Amino acid sequence: MTWCGYSDILCTMNEILKEVTEWQAEYRVPNHTYLLDGKGNIVAYLPEGSNDIVISKSQSMKLNKRYRKFVKVKHIGLEKIAKSLPSFKKEEYTKPKNVRAFKVKSNDKEYIVEVFANNKLSCSCVGFGYRGKCKHSDAVKAKL
Repeated sequence: MTWCGYSDILCTMNEILKEVTEWQAEYRVPNHTYLLDGKGNIVAYLPEGSNDIVISKSQSMKLNKRYRKFVKVKHIGLEKIAKSLPSFKKEEYTKPKNVRAFKVKSNDKEYIVEVFANNKLSCSCVGFGYRGKCKHSDAVKAKL
């Protein structure tokens, strides 16, 4: 893990992932191609076997990657959507008052762990959103 200051630039990058999970016959689920924002939310997707892109109505729906396999791909239509959205530009992380922030690097991805005045922790990873804890926040807690 790499520790650095909160003033570094946090880049919210879009990501296009094609699902390549091999499903068992009784659990067959279509493998779509997804456009994700920097927080792992589904912005749009291309259904398997279709050429029609579906724009997500909820910009806060996370893609559950548990027990599934994905590969990064390029798709002209999804890339056009990504470029048209203002949220895909570089943003500078601004630390809230009375909060200590750490940038944690794990498996070539960067996460922001915030430590609030009451010693509560928050992490920008998907796991923290589901469980309320993660290895990144545990590492910061151990370091403190």
